[in-house]
Amino acid sequence: MKNFIKIIGLASVILVGIFACKKDEVVVKKEERFSIDINLATDRGTTNAIIIGTKAELKTSLMGKDGAIYLKKVSSSNNVFVPIDDQGPMPGDPMKACHDEISAYYAANIDAWQQVANQNCRNFMACITCPNAGGGLYVMYLIKPNSPKCTILEAFEAQFNLAAFKFTDGELESEAVAAHIKNK
Repeated sequence: MKNFIKIIGLASVILVGIFACKKDEVVVKKEERFSIDINLATDRGTTNAIIIGTKAELKTSLMGKDGAIYLKKVSSSNNVFVPIDDQGPMPGDPMKACHDEISAYYAANIDAWQQVANQNCRNFMACITCPNAGGGLYVMYLIKPNSPKCTILEAFEAQFNLAAFKFTDGELESEAVAAHIKNK
């Protein structure tokens, strides 16, 4: 009987200890997103657009690359983009006509864009799509200033004018996002 009482007592102490421990909920903090304003070149001229992502995603996509940066449009009613990993046109690619159209537009405008980048000593970002060939491909070119007067290296945040982007994925079609883009 003594052994039985000891076992019951020990079991009750263990159970009280297990259930008395405060269980901490694991809260996963969602990383803060930012937006960077860009110029979207269309067949009717240029319009405002933004690229969104975490600071790390944007820095990885924009800092280490020269030339084309491929984007995906994530809103049907607003010009909101995210960077994607793409290698460009592949042999036999059905998007080749679109790539060719984008390359031709880039070649026709690179000198003017370089002049703007050098004049302001800031990166100039031109996002190009192919309205004639269709397909929904968006390519952004990051034109860095190459003038000797622009040799000061600024931090990533200053180079790209990061702005906090407090909208969720479900709000990308909203008028508030449209106003955010328009104010750029």
